[in-house]
Amino acid sequence: MVIGHGAGEATRGILPLGAAVLCLLAPHAAAQDQSAEVDRLKATVEQMQKQLDEQARKIDALEKASAKPPAVEVAPELAVDLGRPQTFIVDKDATRPGQRLAPRYDNAPLQPALPGFWKIPGTEMLFRIGGDTIGAFIVTSLLMPGATTWFITSSIPVSGASYASSPSQLSGTANQSDVNFEFRAPTPVGQIRVVYRNDFAQPGSPAFVYHVKDFYVQAANLLVGYTESVFADIDAQPNTLDYEGPNSLISARHALVRYALGLARGPNGDLIAVTSLESPSPQIPSSAGIPRSVAPDLAIAARLEGRAGHLQLSTVLRAVGSQDAAGQTQTVLGWGLSLTGNLNVPGGDFATFQVAGGQGISAYVNDTGGLGLDAALSPSGQLTALSILGIMVSYTHQWGARCTSTASYGYLTLDTPPYEATLGSAAFQRSQYASLNLVVWPFKYLLVGAEGLWGYNHAVGGASGQAWRGQLNVQYTF
Repeated sequence: MVIGHGAGEATRGILPLGAAVLCLLAPHAAAQDQSAEVDRLKATVEQMQKQLDEQARKIDALEKASAKPPAVEVAPELAVDLGRPQTFIVDKDATRPGQRLAPRYDNAPLQPALPGFWKIPGTEMLFRIGGDTIGAFIVTSLLMPGATTWFITSSIPVSGASYASSPSQLSGTANQSDVNFEFRAPTPVGQIRVVYRNDFAQPGSPAFVYHVKDFYVQAANLLVGYTESVFADIDAQPNTLDYEGPNSLISARHALVRYALGLARGPNGDLIAVTSLESPSPQIPSSAGIPRSVAPDLAIAARLEGRAGHLQLSTVLRAVGSQDAAGQTQTVLGWGLSLTGNLNVPGGDFATFQVAGGQGISAYVNDTGGLGLDAALSPSGQLTALSILGIMVSYTHQWGARCTSTASYGYLTLDTPPYEATLGSAAFQRSQYASLNLVVWPFKYLLVGAEGLWGYNHAVGGASGQAWRGQLNVQYTF
């Protein structure tokens, strides 16, 4: 069959031709498939890269959020030996710079980690700068001449005196603010420490004046400079908002040389002795002539520190002299004893106390310092050291982590009645002081507090007076 035969021949001719065409097209199709696969792989890689970049950004953000500030570099030579338990020396979170900057045995800091110190590059010396900005607003029941910003009970007008019937007074000041700095460095004989502090306070005016509080250098346990007397115990002073503090408090700052010696040191407590030679600065009334200094004051203190608190017994010996216009001189012995301490109460509370007395030491007491009552002339013209006795107690209660209250009371009496003829009827005889406050720390370095104060003043002639004061403080410590 021609048709059949012809078709078979045609078919046989077409098959080889198709095969040839397929052979030619196959490589092209394969190339297209490979190109598509490459595109898909590239897209996948780009998507993975985007995910990796996103994860890296998240990791960086988390690391920055959790990063700690750079640690202060502390010279290893300044590490403090804490082999024995820390003693309850003071309220270690106290805002009072006087406690933070007070001289300590072996220059040991209250906070061994030395927060706030920076190492000076290229040296082994550490440096810290700080201060307190304080605003005080004060309302007093009457005018207290010379004591508008400090509550000095001996300045309360007695009946019959000027301003005894004056109306209430309002004042405000920021001059109690202070600036301080401290250096520490190792030496072959132990740590050396340089401390400086000044505020701008004065008792009778809200104006600013330059008022040095501390400026001393201490190498190991030898100190030279200007600071609190060894006869005083700054750790027994109550936490009052009032700048002056209790009337009977022993508090005097002047130039001195002091040395501390560890008598017994153990795991349960330390017994330390401190002695000093101090600027004498006797104070006498004008009726006795002008003051005359013939020897430095000698102060000695024995201090026992333990877990429950501390106890200090101190004494001072003085030569109180006078000289009149004719050149005649007299000198009497002044002496004082003071027992002070604080007691750590479970729960964060603590109590402080002071019992002090002697003769010729009025210059060391808050209420009588500056009144010229270390000694007076007897009716026969003999210079006599005046006897004085002061008692102070205080209690601080911890309401919570950021709230405390301190109550304090002081009683002071001076044996001036036998000398009324030379001192005058308005001379100081005795006084009382009481305070109660509530202090809140909204955050660590900000303090807001309110305090109520009462004072009583009694003169030699029998006249007396009293005053009330309310005080609001806002303080920022840096």
